[in-house]
Amino acid sequence: MKMILLDVDDTLYPKGAGPFNLVTGKIDEYVMSWCGIGIKETRALRNRYIDIYGSTLGGLMRHHGVDPDHYLDKVHDVPVEELLCADERLREIISGFEQDMVVFSNGSTGYVRRVLGSLGVLDLLGDLFTIEFMDYVPKPRTYPYRKLLELYGVSPRDCVLVDDRLPNILTARDMGMKAVLVGSEASVPGVTAVPDIYSVAEITF
Repeated sequence: MKMILLDVDDTLYPKGAGPFNLVTGKIDEYVMSWCGIGIKETRALRNRYIDIYGSTLGGLMRHHGVDPDHYLDKVHDVPVEELLCADERLREIISGFEQDMVVFSNGSTGYVRRVLGSLGVLDLLGDLFTIEFMDYVPKPRTYPYRKLLELYGVSPRDCVLVDDRLPNILTARDMGMKAVLVGSEASVPGVTAVPDIYSVAEITF
């Protein structure tokens, strides 16, 4: 039986409609404060660290002595509950999946639980594989995918990644997973693109 790996931000809710953009702003603020630089330098530094380490956090940990949990607490301090509400249609879709499901998110455990709780699906998605369990190495790097596979004792061919970011999807595809790109109608070899999370119910796994 397939295992469904579900991303959260901009996947379980419409892109741009939830807290993720605010998190991005909080990351800028954190870097400016911690490093004592302006927004232009911050954006350049973040882009460089994302290219090298896969995330802003990776570079901050390596070069600036940042504690990852302090960072995550600060950047995820956003009003999730004001931006998201219970989605009965989403709950129905997730309830209909017969496959095992694991939340696979670059967010922190506390933040992800808040998002899922606000959407009204936390009780349906008990297994959370978040950035702490990835040793702070994010998607689309292969490390967290391999660690997840080892932890759950499954092979790539038994997994389906449902995610809104193409780089994350391409890593899954190249590892042998089935890949579902949410919020796009792009034609990508080996990838199933759907306009929204509700359309995933129409796919045969």
